[in-house]
Amino acid sequence: MLSSGEDTERIPDQLQVIMKNTLTLNLIWLVVAVAAFLIGSSGKTSEENQAAKDENGSKAGLSSRAGGSSRSGSSGGGATAGSSGGGAGGSGQGITVAQYQQETDALRANKMFADLLLELKSENAREVFEALLEKQRKGGDTGQQMGLLLEAWGKLDGEAALAAVNEMGGDGRRRGFASISAMKGWASTDPVAAKAHLDGLEGGFEKGMLTQGVVSGLATVDPEAATAYVLELDAAREGEGGDERWRGFAIDRQMEAIAQAQIQRGMSQATAWAESLPEGSIKASAFDQVAESYAEGDPEAAADWVKSHADKDYAERAVREISEELARKDPAAAVSWAEDLPEATQASAMRESMGRWTREDPTAAGTYLTTMDESPARDAAVSSFAQSYDREDPSVAAEWARSIGDENLRTQTLESVARSWVRSNADEAKVWLPNSGLTPEAQQRVVEEASRGRGRGPGR
Repeated sequence: MLSSGEDTERIPDQLQVIMKNTLTLNLIWLVVAVAAFLIGSSGKTSEENQAAKDENGSKAGLSSRAGGSSRSGSSGGGATAGSSGGGAGGSGQGITVAQYQQETDALRANKMFADLLLELKSENAREVFEALLEKQRKGGDTGQQMGLLLEAWGKLDGEAALAAVNEMGGDGRRRGFASISAMKGWASTDPVAAKAHLDGLEGGFEKGMLTQGVVSGLATVDPEAATAYVLELDAAREGEGGDERWRGFAIDRQMEAIAQAQIQRGMSQATAWAESLPEGSIKASAFDQVAESYAEGDPEAAADWVKSHADKDYAERAVREISEELARKDPAAAVSWAEDLPEATQASAMRESMGRWTREDPTAAGTYLTTMDESPARDAAVSSFAQSYDREDPSVAAEWARSIGDENLRTQTLESVARSWVRSNADEAKVWLPNSGLTPEAQQRVVEEASRGRGRGPGR
């Protein structure tokens, strides 16, 4: 399906976007359904005779379209053709691929496409697929629709859907993302066959993408089975070695799919699931995913939940998620919450919350820093303040940086402030550098990196 020579270095950023898209397919269905309802309702009147007249006009318009008319969707006949059809409405007339291809109104086209999917069978799936390819060749945006079709087709005939992906144009990554949808549908209806197909492939980009499809498909019908499968895969990866960065990214995407399925069952179900996992990278990823969604709906409850686990390594990423969410609403409260955390996770939480507070109200943030006792938490807070304020007043940021107790963090923060200063005002920065407390070698490195646009401070 895909060559083993595909470039995987840039996969994570692009794959993340696409994975987010696959997790919102249910939302797309909802939007289509709402549009269909509005379109169907727009033709109604309060008088029975007018309704009957409109219905006759609708049939005439549909008949004309079926005969090959290319009228615009804004015409009377076109409007009714778009809002009629089998599918959810059960009118019995159905929507043809030709009608969908001819429709120019976006809402009506989406309604027609939804009807095509609701009536999809193995026998007509290829016709719909080829219609989307044709639309794509003419410049149409079919990314989301293609994903929906391939998932629906995968539920009916997984092997055929995956084979069709090979016929898609574009680069290998696009085909890889499309294959996830097909495999997701297949795994949701026949996980045994889907996994058997996957086991027959050699390792590489293609297998990695299809593995995500299997996990996503399992998660929609049986999150516990999906979890067990991911644990099994992770144990196998540990024995094989390989790229840890890619392994971590794959785990995050897989756990994201399962976490969303658990959250749909209820937040108490999701938190219990995350807590039940064995300690390690998988549990850390699950906590991160659940904490993010939990904090969006109930940040206080989410903060209490994460705080009860904050002394564990697996909760570090979740702590950062909560800090970020709390800081959006009340940075001062977020800093106060961070101060009460165990030392193991306090510094990362402080960086997140103090950075946002500094950007919103640097005077209040600086005043708060003067009340903090010497500690790793204060050092982290000062470092975050200095790096967030260095563009506003680099000399003040530098003075704060020099007050950091930890030598390594102090040096890293000073270098970060210095780079920012050199970029914004090189002459002033070069006057300050000899008295900065940085070694001559560090000063030279700062100037060189700033000129190349390189170098970032801790936590930036």
